[in-house]
Amino acid sequence: MKKARTHEEELADTRVEIGSGSVYADLGYKNHEEMETKSNLVMEIAKAIKKKKLTQTLAAAMFGISQPKLSELLSGHFRGYSVERLIYFLNEIGQDVDIVVKSKPRNRKARVTVYHSSSESRSTVPMAAKSR
Repeated sequence: MKKARTHEEELADTRVEIGSGSVYADLGYKNHEEMETKSNLVMEIAKAIKKKKLTQTLAAAMFGISQPKLSELLSGHFRGYSVERLIYFLNEIGQDVDIVVKSKPRNRKARVTVYHSSSESRSTVPMAAKSR
């Protein structure tokens, strides 16, 4: 019979790695920048739906998709949606989306930032060096 390990023994065998700041990059996705941007846009969609006290059925109808598709989207299944379509959803729910292009500092790679203007929380995603 195997002896049960103590919590301290379990912790001693735990390996910790410092993340890159992007869960998608850490998981090895090649298009991690785009996935991070989509994730942030979906979070903004969810916030807007909650703020407007809409049902998923009503919001889905506004977006032209089914309620089950919206439920999947809000649960993080956004790979079948383009950034442009997610922006369209935000517009349909009454949200302005501003795209600002500016020069980057020399000391870092270019990035895309998605943020909600009434809060200071920002989600920053480095852009890939290759062109799309």
